[in-house]
Amino acid sequence: MSEQKKKIITAARNLFHTKGFSETSMNQIIEASESSKGNLYHHFKNKENLFVFILEEDANHWLEDWKQEVENTQADSDHILYVLADYLAKSRGNLYYHKTTAEFYSSAFKSDEITEKIKEIDKLYLDFFVNIIKECQAVKQINPDEDPKLLGYFLMSLLFISNDYKHYSDDVKVKENNYNKKAIDIFLKGVN
Repeated sequence: MSEQKKKIITAARNLFHTKGFSETSMNQIIEASESSKGNLYHHFKNKENLFVFILEEDANHWLEDWKQEVENTQADSDHILYVLADYLAKSRGNLYYHKTTAEFYSSAFKSDEITEKIKEIDKLYLDFFVNIIKECQAVKQINPDEDPKLLGYFLMSLLFISNDYKHYSDDVKVKENNYNKKAIDIFLKGVN
């Protein structure tokens, strides 16, 4: 990847994070990246394509970082969900601008190309969670008769919402606790 393309991506990522998707203009990205209009449009057809590129790049980095986390902690399958809870709590991964992503998702489904790309990115995350469920089913931590895709979807939704609640909450008790671990407890044991 060229240095100029990297500068465009870095500038756009920072602007999307601070201003949101709709409040970030291509002109602001050009200015922040010290690029030209022609150079920006050489690399990206439009702002939507640039944002989707960033989402995909961040998803791939997040998954690579996760693999490294598992290797570093030498987590066994019995504890993998709790390692995941810690990882989400400390990294936030590419979720740091989740509101921007939600804003983008609500407006971006006008293009079939963008819609397909978003589906591919979502599938990366879902496949990740389904594989974790399958690992847990293999060691009987989770009932192997349950549908791993459905459970993967539930787990992904639960952890992302739990992590977002902690991130956006003004409650000090929420910020001091790892609600992801509690979410894992509830996922595995229920609320009884």
